[in-house]
Amino acid sequence: MKEKGMSGAEIWDVAAIRNSEMVPAGPEFLSPESAASIRFALAEGRRLGLRMGMITSSGWNAGGTWVDPTWASKMLVSSSVVTTGPIEFNQALPYPELPKDCPRDADGKPLYALEVAVLAVPDNPDKSIAKIEDVIDLTKSLSADGTLRWQAPAGPWRIIRFVCTNTGQSLIVPSPKSNGLFIDFLDPAATRRHLQVIMDRLQITPANAAESGLNYLEVDSMELHEGNTWTDKFPQWFKKYRSYDVVRWLPALDGWTIQDKELSDRFLYDYKKTVSDLLIHSHYETGSDFLKEYGMDFVGEAGGPGPPIWDTCPVDALKALGNVGVPRGEFWIQHRNMFLIKEVASASHIYGKPIVDAESFTTWRRWEDSPFVLKMAADRAFAEGLNRLTIHGFAHSPDKAGLPGWTYHAGIDINPNTTWWSFARPFMDYLSRCSYLLQQGQPVADVLWYYGDQAPNFFPKFHDVPEKPRLPGLAHGYDYDVINSDVILNRLKVEDRRYVLPEGTSYKILAISPEASMPLEVLEKLESFVKQGGVLVGARPKQSPGLFKHKDRTQRIQEIAGQMWGDQPKKNATPYGSGRVYGSDATLDEALKAEGVTPDFIVTNAAKIESMDYIHRRTKTEEIYFVRNAATDPGKAEAQFRVRGQIPQLWDPATGEASPVKSFAEHGDYTSVTLELDAGGSTFLIFSDQPATATASDQKFVQALEPVTSWTLTFPEDWGAPTAPTPVRLASWTESDNPDIRYFSGIAEYNTTFKLNKDIGTSNSRIYIDLGTVHDVAEVAINGKKAGVAWKPPYRVEVTDAVVEGENHLSVRVANQWHNRLVGDSQTTAGARYARTNTALPNKDSAKPLPSGMLGPVRIERQSKGDGPNSNKTLAQKSATQ
Repeated sequence: MKEKGMSGAEIWDVAAIRNSEMVPAGPEFLSPESAASIRFALAEGRRLGLRMGMITSSGWNAGGTWVDPTWASKMLVSSSVVTTGPIEFNQALPYPELPKDCPRDADGKPLYALEVAVLAVPDNPDKSIAKIEDVIDLTKSLSADGTLRWQAPAGPWRIIRFVCTNTGQSLIVPSPKSNGLFIDFLDPAATRRHLQVIMDRLQITPANAAESGLNYLEVDSMELHEGNTWTDKFPQWFKKYRSYDVVRWLPALDGWTIQDKELSDRFLYDYKKTVSDLLIHSHYETGSDFLKEYGMDFVGEAGGPGPPIWDTCPVDALKALGNVGVPRGEFWIQHRNMFLIKEVASASHIYGKPIVDAESFTTWRRWEDSPFVLKMAADRAFAEGLNRLTIHGFAHSPDKAGLPGWTYHAGIDINPNTTWWSFARPFMDYLSRCSYLLQQGQPVADVLWYYGDQAPNFFPKFHDVPEKPRLPGLAHGYDYDVINSDVILNRLKVEDRRYVLPEGTSYKILAISPEASMPLEVLEKLESFVKQGGVLVGARPKQSPGLFKHKDRTQRIQEIAGQMWGDQPKKNATPYGSGRVYGSDATLDEALKAEGVTPDFIVTNAAKIESMDYIHRRTKTEEIYFVRNAATDPGKAEAQFRVRGQIPQLWDPATGEASPVKSFAEHGDYTSVTLELDAGGSTFLIFSDQPATATASDQKFVQALEPVTSWTLTFPEDWGAPTAPTPVRLASWTESDNPDIRYFSGIAEYNTTFKLNKDIGTSNSRIYIDLGTVHDVAEVAINGKKAGVAWKPPYRVEVTDAVVEGENHLSVRVANQWHNRLVGDSQTTAGARYARTNTALPNKDSAKPLPSGMLGPVRIERQSKGDGPNSNKTLAQKSATQ
């Protein structure tokens, strides 16, 4: 990892899942043997200068063999019985049906249970209760043996017994000997107790933590069982958060309507918000505070994913992410549209967190995706705000496992068993340089989008995100962050007619989502912002959510909203104090235009607008733009950047070099630059006061010398393909009649010779090898000297310092993906298979091999130019640990 440019590692203990019988079980997680191995790994990481982290359980989310039912995950269950009064009711109440996995004793009784309430309600088939006063609290009349004595009034009554017990939910995909219960995420004592177990077993104390090598602990996505989440002290927490008692409203959790649907929904809003607030406080905030005692971070996928698949993460995602040390998102590649970056980037921005992290390149596709494919996914994530990748994953697979070896069921395969591992450093350096630059300064955006106040709450609301999420009515070239109630109330202010966060990040407009309700405190804060000069856009809120004093609070909402918005939706701004309010008839574009805010990034070529994406950061002295070409063909575009009075430079994250822009023009508030991006290409434009060295002579041209057409190809031993050098034409290996070549996976070597005459390379000319089309990664060597790795279009390597006048020997080692060998193995019997892995082979009837090898055409090129690029080695050096 260190050699390939990775900055750290995160230790996971997890089940193989696929053909798990092939993979040894290993010791129980954090048993003495396991803990000793982890301590050794942490020490090695510290020796190498790597940032080391660890998951807080085997599998996820948090729990283990040490968690007993008293502090395990809990829920509310109920049972009921019907009686008709008047009658003296004196009998044992039926016990609620327990969750199927609830821990029980030999008699089938729950190992943990807490009586919460016994309520009597007028019974009727439509499960409606006329008024809250009709709910009778009989809790104190329940005896220890479960018998209820009650003088029931006339009429039919349903007696409901509510009990808190364990959900029985255990860890998700733990290793075979490590399964255990989830902790109670609504109990702060459970979080501290759990994290203390980890520290104790690793023999880490606050005094020796700095020498332990452990920098952080991580919790993965919260995926709770469905049901009414509860904890021992939930009624007390509810009273603290919502200012009224929860008990008589409990029937609403069982589907009863109390008084009317509006009031019942208001209670359900309060219940869900309490679960969210309590989970965030008890788990994420408490965990962060605990680890601060050790000088460590709490890293958390605290914001989802949300519905439709996993709708049991019951949180305000932004608030949850804002209460961990390092917020983490997630993005998948190719076959799933899960791309949760904008939400976590917004959380980091509004809560002042410098790092935007993500579980990166997750997939169920195996050994099909080249570094170039991964680059395009990473570039999209960078343009949404990502500035540190946590690659998922790096499976431990010893030699005895064979090749490609053991894998986890979901995750990209990047480890020493990867075919292109020996060529991986330039790809890692690219990711590192992008991360480094995107960690500088503060984000630049024009709009804050308030996503309402409910729980759960995610952005986007669904995790199916095939394209970069946009706001309705906001054009290409504007950026935004999403904001929640917590930050509006506690971190945001207005200065000089802009919305400003404590770190200095600022926005021109605050827009509100079209929700009918808004907490009164939020509207009061927004009113004060507008009075101070803020600009607000969106539909006027109509009511206050929740049950507490809802009539008075809604009346006040309507009074304030009436003053701010007036009676009718309006397209033009309504002056209010020193600011302005735009109604629901105005789009964000229209409001921004009216406020004199033009796009931050403009592509004047209409055909290129959708394929050119960007993100902008600002330091005290520089404007930093990252621009990507989302298309798989080269793109040339006239781009305008909202910068004036500064000089642009191009910074290439693939090489670490900076070069002056050949020509640029200033007009008004913009600087225009002609961008030429390769297929799937990307670049940084850095605007600063530093002088550039662009001159009239800084014009380059490429002279194609003789093409290289004569090749021999050699395959490695023990993989079936011919090992002797064989003359070949440049074509995909999959076109071969020999199945051992057609299905080959690994590294094969092309060799040839070529001649160069005079002027092989001077200060004003450089020599390159252009390999044409490559599947998937190639390492070039000239005369036995390694010249570089080509891993993305154009597959081109500079060889100036390696070539000599006269005859030169050219070697090109090309790696494809393991997919082809696995396809070949699926066509034959087990005895003739070459690859070994616990992952299932591709479908023998439908799977096809992927194009592989060097397809060419290969050309020797001489590039002439002026003074050449201003190499910026500092960028390459500083970014190497990102």
